[in-house]
Amino acid sequence: MNTNKTVLITGARAPAALHLCRLFHSTGHTVIIADSTPYPLSKASISTDYFYEIPSPKWKTKESIDVLLSIIQRHHVDLLIPTCEEIFYIARYKETFSPFCHVFVDDFHKLSLLHHKWEFIQLAAKLGWRVPATYRTNNEQAIRAMVHEVPDTASFVLKPIFSRFSNKVEFITKEAAIKEKLADKSNYILQEFIQGTQHCSYSIAQSGKVLAHSTYKTEFTAGLGATIAFKPIDHPKMEQFVEHIVKELDFSGQIAFDFIVTEDGEAIPIECNPRATSGLHLFDEEIVSSFFHTNVKETLIPKANAKCAIRLAMLVYGLPYLKSKQKRKRWLRVLCSYPDIIYSRADRKPFFYQFFSMYKLWRESVKHKRTMLEQTTYDIAWDGEPL
Repeated sequence: MNTNKTVLITGARAPAALHLCRLFHSTGHTVIIADSTPYPLSKASISTDYFYEIPSPKWKTKESIDVLLSIIQRHHVDLLIPTCEEIFYIARYKETFSPFCHVFVDDFHKLSLLHHKWEFIQLAAKLGWRVPATYRTNNEQAIRAMVHEVPDTASFVLKPIFSRFSNKVEFITKEAAIKEKLADKSNYILQEFIQGTQHCSYSIAQSGKVLAHSTYKTEFTAGLGATIAFKPIDHPKMEQFVEHIVKELDFSGQIAFDFIVTEDGEAIPIECNPRATSGLHLFDEEIVSSFFHTNVKETLIPKANAKCAIRLAMLVYGLPYLKSKQKRKRWLRVLCSYPDIIYSRADRKPFFYQFFSMYKLWRESVKHKRTMLEQTTYDIAWDGEPL
């Protein structure tokens, strides 16, 4: 009996997608990739059998869905795995794909709930977890009352309800919060700033059960939010939270959370990314089984010695870490000792192709006057628009 499958992976621009391609290829599966950019990272990999450039899921949604369906039918795809924010568009049209293959996403309304920063905080609070005090910016009266009750030393985080990579996030003082014209930022939340260190989790779930789980500390980032170096840690409270949310929602798919861990070790959830994130890089081939829900008897976790980094990103975004002697030493140690996520001795081309891909990304960002991080998701991001 032939157990090899045909897998379609979208969001081929992401390092996580490249990692998935390599894992599925190494376990004998046919790998097809698709993306709305013509120069995705995974395109150069020997682990991919076919690449298709598709219309933008954000700007040409119906055309994008139609092209994906034709790819699925042409190649008799068994499994469709979105990795980036095209997941929301695929989830919205999940019923279109489901008769032909297994779509590794949950229902659109669940993803929307988790992606919406205000609604996610309400869900976590309702389930009994401590969350930061959070206010909608359109409730100016409640914000004014809250601001006048907190100490003068209090700080806040102002961020869009829909965002990624901590884009457009501002850290503001109490004085700034009083003066801020919040009415001009109606789709934002104002959140209590909690002192601590940021940690992230990444999990794979099927029917309310966590099949794979990784947790790591955010130490080096691209900009404010995107972690670029990874080493697994054990944090039972984070695992408990993930298991609770996944069970409560009967969730299936990839799901990731950001936490603030306080000095006393309490893990406070601050937001959710219901899609693939870089925590995936901490796993080897054993994680492939969790996408098929076969032979997973207990939750898979990364090996104790697993660690990796995106070295190009470490270099590009390394300047802030060079100003402090302590941070500089740590940055150099991680840069030199953590294996590069992109480089593989058996699959070298993506390492060199990433420079061309990043150059093209930079050109587009300059042309459209966006930051590079904004440009990475401009054609696939979903910010709550009707679908």
